[in-house]
Amino acid sequence: MMRRILVGLVLGLGGLVAASGAEATAAKPGERFAFVAFGCMPYGPENFPAYECLLTEINRHHPAFTVHCGDTKSGGEPPTEAFMRQVHRWFDSLEGALIYTPGDNEWTDVHRKNNGSQDPLVWLAKVRTEYFATERSMGRAAIPLVTQRREKGFEKFVENARWTHGGVVFATVHVVGSNNNRVKPDDRERSARDRESALAEFRERDAANGAWVRGTFAEARATQAPGVALFFQAEPFDAAEKEGGGSGFTAFLAAVEHEAKLFEQPVLLVHADDHRYRLEPKVKFPSGEKHDNVTRLGVFGARDIHAVLVTVDPGSKAVFLAGPLIVPENALPVLPRAKKEAGKK
Repeated sequence: MMRRILVGLVLGLGGLVAASGAEATAAKPGERFAFVAFGCMPYGPENFPAYECLLTEINRHHPAFTVHCGDTKSGGEPPTEAFMRQVHRWFDSLEGALIYTPGDNEWTDVHRKNNGSQDPLVWLAKVRTEYFATERSMGRAAIPLVTQRREKGFEKFVENARWTHGGVVFATVHVVGSNNNRVKPDDRERSARDRESALAEFRERDAANGAWVRGTFAEARATQAPGVALFFQAEPFDAAEKEGGGSGFTAFLAAVEHEAKLFEQPVLLVHADDHRYRLEPKVKFPSGEKHDNVTRLGVFGARDIHAVLVTVDPGSKAVFLAGPLIVPENALPVLPRAKKEAGKK
């Protein structure tokens, strides 16, 4: 009974999720709804049963939509097209809409020896083909999305998506762990040619991500949105502090900070990567400034097969209210999980 109570309540689900832009159908303003986010799972066959229990639990809550924040496999597992198709089937087993943003384990890190020393760009292309062939979400009740393929010069970034619900603007941004694929000059796991290739990919995607963030907030201001939520795989704040001037997150965080400051309304940043639930208001950026309107939400991952549930009240001052979505059948998560232990890939 206690474990069931821990799951929490989804309050006032209603309305229709819609894409942003010309295809958007406005949901009723002020209606309260909820969405689910998770990531960094299932991480190996031993976790498949628990993962499927999580998907069942998400269906039981009937969220307006669900977002997977990347890393569908662990960093030590070689990628396979068969597993990608299995992940797609899991996503489509959700009764509602499922939006996905890629993680580093799916493509960036496949150059590792334990992944077969494969070409990351080959697997990035496979990820785009498998999950982003159309401008629609996955899931049984798929929704239309506006993607960056519509923007001149950024057509290849089909994975960056945007949609609205209840007037709130939501977007995925392809920002991944392993320093966002900004490789170090002394990276011995890659040849000089491969390092240059990775850096070229990073620079191009980093520019696209910045443009997508700016466009998302421009839409939010134009529509007088009560809030904005961004979803991405990487944990960028601790990583930026660790990498300093070599951080692959500098431009992304600067864009988010600048736009959030101009926007002034609540901004929620939802990410995976370090495998621990964390809800931190008044986010401090690398600039040293804290912003009262920005909150970051880290999702469970790896051994903790659970999700987060976010209630959205467009008419409230806070807009976003987040908490754990605990799966009663799965082992309870470790709270708080130590940073060092949580961050293992």
